[in-house]
Amino acid sequence: MLTIDWKERLNIDTADFLKNKLPKGDYDFEIIFIAYPERVNGKIPAEVITQVASNIVQQLGKKHEAYLPFYRALWNKKGAYGKLAFAQILSKLLNRKPSVYLPLLEEALSTATITEINALFDKIMLPLLRKYPEKYLNTVFQYSNSANLLLQKSALNLLIKLVKKREDLLPQILAYLSRQWLSPLGETVPYHITMLKTVSKLNPEYYLKIWQEYGFSRDPQIVELLCASITDFYPELEAPVEIWTKSGNARLKKAATAAQRTLNKKKGAQ
Repeated sequence: MLTIDWKERLNIDTADFLKNKLPKGDYDFEIIFIAYPERVNGKIPAEVITQVASNIVQQLGKKHEAYLPFYRALWNKKGAYGKLAFAQILSKLLNRKPSVYLPLLEEALSTATITEINALFDKIMLPLLRKYPEKYLNTVFQYSNSANLLLQKSALNLLIKLVKKREDLLPQILAYLSRQWLSPLGETVPYHITMLKTVSKLNPEYYLKIWQEYGFSRDPQIVELLCASITDFYPELEAPVEIWTKSGNARLKKAATAAQRTLNKKKGAQ
């Protein structure tokens, strides 16, 4: 927990950095917080970095757009502290001017590890999606179809987190994702299964609607998704699963046989 004295010192040192260092192209923002005495596992606590980043945004005020090279340097050249500061800064600025800061975020996403992408999404995109889905949901849909597999996986994971917070968005999100089922999903199959399992827990009625729509499908991938998503007994699922167990298609039969065992097990537990 930052003391009032340290918050004041960080505020003063931020002001000095912005006045005397940043205008000269000196991006060594570590000078603001390096004197902080406490360490967690040998590192300055994240709380200190986020406080400094928030101070930077506040003190830059309306001039924030003039310092895009500094924000890029934070992400590309300033290690873990810089990446943490970058995420905090964009969490404050992106919704002020999406046309400027969304491309900047996407620059970072293009070079990030999956852990870093998840962190950026949790810090920046998830809060914005909860408040302004009409502004940002289509962007995440595009990410979920990205040629960048890491971005694709993280976007799907983000959508799973979102439906847990905004169940009202389920129809819109599932309508989009179900269109992806018509093409090979590759390594993202587990994310689609997890989404369906999440829907089953959150809204069983909507989950059954999905089965009503796709329960007569003969597409192996769709059948595998539906069958793997079963986590509870629904009598409505017995008939389509039974039909699939008798299929001549090996993938359908294998998926349905496993699903039938799950249904029988859950039915017996009731």
